[in-house]
Amino acid sequence: MLKTSPATTIPLFYRIFFQYLDPLICVWGAYMDFFDPRLVLSSHIPAPTPDIGHAMILKQRGGGMLNFGFVSAVLLRYTYDVNIWNIVQVADFLVDLAYFWAVYEVLIAQGRLGISSWRVEDWGSLVITGTAGLVRAAFLAKVGFGKEGKKRSKMA
Repeated sequence: MLKTSPATTIPLFYRIFFQYLDPLICVWGAYMDFFDPRLVLSSHIPAPTPDIGHAMILKQRGGGMLNFGFVSAVLLRYTYDVNIWNIVQVADFLVDLAYFWAVYEVLIAQGRLGISSWRVEDWGSLVITGTAGLVRAAFLAKVGFGKEGKKRSKMA
């Protein structure tokens, strides 16, 4: 299946982040979507009042989170093909971008776009998603791959 070892294909930092940490974050997020909708909604929405519509959307989002976690934990252990890893990270990065778009819109609608108005709940969600997004962007830009890793991913 593989012609190269994971150590020569995907840098250790990315293997640890995407195969272990990212799936744990996804499972934690899905758990909150399924069982603690008020906590999820409190990120960026002060004093939320969850209703049946929120429950439906959050359960669907929780399923999406489990999908992302499963793909990261299983598919990214099955192959170290950089092209497959790129596809997964682009797909996940699109979700990160949609999150930031949604946050921007909800904060602007509340008149809370200024950083000084952000609460701990806001910062927590932004830092978690922002960190994952930055790691994905760094991976896609081949930061830390070295010359050989960058050349190999272009040839594949």
